[in-house]
Amino acid sequence: MDSMTNMTDASNSSSTSMDASMMMKAYLHFTPGDTLLFDSIVPMSGGAIFGACVVIFLISVSDRYLRAVCRRLERKFVQRTNRLLTTYHFAPDSNGGSVASDTKLPGSEAEAPAAIDRFILSQELSRGVLAGLQTTIHYLLMLVVMTFNASFIISVILGVVVGEVAFGRLR
Repeated sequence: MDSMTNMTDASNSSSTSMDASMMMKAYLHFTPGDTLLFDSIVPMSGGAIFGACVVIFLISVSDRYLRAVCRRLERKFVQRTNRLLTTYHFAPDSNGGSVASDTKLPGSEAEAPAAIDRFILSQELSRGVLAGLQTTIHYLLMLVVMTFNASFIISVILGVVVGEVAFGRLR
């Protein structure tokens, strides 16, 4: 029985020391060995950390590019909706909804109803997919920053700065 207790104590102490060595450092550091998003991605050498930083930098830049694409797409959606509203006259039907007729509205585009409240499935699906992609990238970058590895955090910040300089003007 004593040998069984000693074996249990030995296994507990070895697992405790192993857990302590694999614990996350909750302070800013430059040391290698942080798990990056998946258990299998643990950059240990300087070259591996540099490669991870380059990938993180590119993901941050692509986040800003995606943001610029969304802004541009939103503008095109408003233009398309206005064009559809000026092309087709939406007359009220008997149920209180609206039915499109092929007659053109008289006057200019200024007389068209507001385009913001119109639901066009293709536009809404595109907007939803892009919002999901943006959220995924934001969460991935958040998890990278939560490693507290200063080199990863610097890569995220530099990627956002470079991406904003490159794509921030695109509206």
